[in-house]
Amino acid sequence: MKKCIIFGVDGLMMPLLKKFAAEGILPNIDKMFKKGAATELLPFVSAWGDVNWVSFLTGQCPGNTWVGQGREHNNQKKYSLLSLMKDNGERAALVNFIGSISTDTPHFQFAPFWGSVEPSPYELCPAMIHTTIDIEQAGNQNPKQQKLGWPPVAALAFHEKGAWRRIISQDGQYQLQLSDHNGESVTLSIFAEGSQLRIYADETAVDLIVGQWSQWLPIQINKSKGQVRFFLGKFDPQNSHVEILQSQVMRLGGVSNDAKLEKVLFEQFGPFISKWTSKVALNEQYRISALQEAEDQSLWLADSALYLTKRCGFALWATVHRLIDESQHTCLGKYDPASPFFKAETAEEYGDVIRECYKVLDRTMGRILEGMDKDTVLILASDHGGVPNAYMCDIYRYLERNGLVKLRSDGSVILAESKVFLKNERGGLEIYVNLQGREPQGTVSPEEFETIRENVLYLLGNWHVKEKGQIRNAVSMALKKEDAVGIGYWGQYAGDIIFAYNTGFVWGVSAGGEDICPVALPGANHGPQKPTATTNVSSNYGVFLAYGAGIRQGYYRERTTIGPRRMVDPAAMIAELFDIKQSSLDGVIMTDFFQN
Repeated sequence: MKKCIIFGVDGLMMPLLKKFAAEGILPNIDKMFKKGAATELLPFVSAWGDVNWVSFLTGQCPGNTWVGQGREHNNQKKYSLLSLMKDNGERAALVNFIGSISTDTPHFQFAPFWGSVEPSPYELCPAMIHTTIDIEQAGNQNPKQQKLGWPPVAALAFHEKGAWRRIISQDGQYQLQLSDHNGESVTLSIFAEGSQLRIYADETAVDLIVGQWSQWLPIQINKSKGQVRFFLGKFDPQNSHVEILQSQVMRLGGVSNDAKLEKVLFEQFGPFISKWTSKVALNEQYRISALQEAEDQSLWLADSALYLTKRCGFALWATVHRLIDESQHTCLGKYDPASPFFKAETAEEYGDVIRECYKVLDRTMGRILEGMDKDTVLILASDHGGVPNAYMCDIYRYLERNGLVKLRSDGSVILAESKVFLKNERGGLEIYVNLQGREPQGTVSPEEFETIRENVLYLLGNWHVKEKGQIRNAVSMALKKEDAVGIGYWGQYAGDIIFAYNTGFVWGVSAGGEDICPVALPGANHGPQKPTATTNVSSNYGVFLAYGAGIRQGYYRERTTIGPRRMVDPAAMIAELFDIKQSSLDGVIMTDFFQN
């Protein structure tokens, strides 16, 4: 039986992958390069995970398959790769994959990644850091002068973690509270035993040791069951000071479309987490805990891939792991010389944080390579890369200053007084005319439609900054909907204008109300910038690296001479692996990747 394991990695970029492999720190990935085939993938606009992973796995452009961030679309009725597999008697297992793709039986969907700002229905309790000291002091919660990301009111770009909660301390004993998203809670008791702590849930207890994650502790809130573990960050008995990191608590039921199979996975591999507690950043005091959690999750995923393909008859297995993307968001702005925040004397410190995350990935690839059989193809792939930020762009402020939008004091749009608007779920790069007869609060007559679009295109083309006396355009491309078919956009969901920012420009909101200004803090992004954005160190292109049965060995398709593959091409290649006719897919078969 032919099998394919897709280990998706959010933000993995080819320049760093090749650089670190050449340094000798990625032996397993280096083996895949030498005995497999690789290239870069051209992302769609927006260059972020939701749209590109859906296109990657369905084999269809966003105009057919992507409704918006966190908005599931019934793509199986559109003759995507998954529907073709179903018609040919093949099953796919998506484990912590993007939740915006629909996966009906016989396919298996386990704990789909939750991309919305609302609480995940699969999460019982969010991860938390519990402390005995003042919460504001612990979290260093200073208001940000800029908020980067889209949508403006709930930016997701910074992978914020590390919410803090107070530990109750009295007479050498402590109490820690876990709460679900409905306000229900359970209180755990903590007792000191020498230099260690022991934490109890009813009659069950686990020991806490400084610098280590504990064993899993069963808990129940109301009628919902889960398991939690703890990382003891600090314990100072003389001053009654304790800091404990608490893992995310996923539900132990109802996280998939197959209750029996999810139970088997929990029994085989233990509890699963979809995110870690602390952030992966150079100055994050509990970065080591995040690396440990992320590696545990990564190896859990690897083991489930081998089990589901070898023991349960699934032809395709896919996931997306997010450690590398997080490290690049926090560190690339200090590591890449193209960043305005680059300092040669500190760059390698930030580079080493990124290296640690790539090494976690390499160990995971080693686990899969060791366990996969001769009929399996392993694909290591990403949805995009990333490049450093230089300038923040507030599209709504810019449109307001040019008379096309009316905003409230909190920055939200007054639709009844605006001629254009953007949708929160669409990635911040699609502008819709507020057309009468189409929009509920339409203000633009059909006769004005083209005039408004021409005005928007003019404004986008003239939005710029001056850098060292030279003009740098904020927008790299802007197309009317009917002209955007060449980049994969059409259909009822697409905006009337699709655009992308230039290299180094990122969407955001500034406390000072600027529509364009330098970024206040170092960082890197991908979603807003043109898919082809590159520097000498980093790239917005995605990664595709295939290894295994029938794959050409030692082949690299150089995008600068032969051209890149597109995000929809891997699905066509996978269909070919399974001998499935795939005329309904938008991609082309990657024939140069096959051995024969």
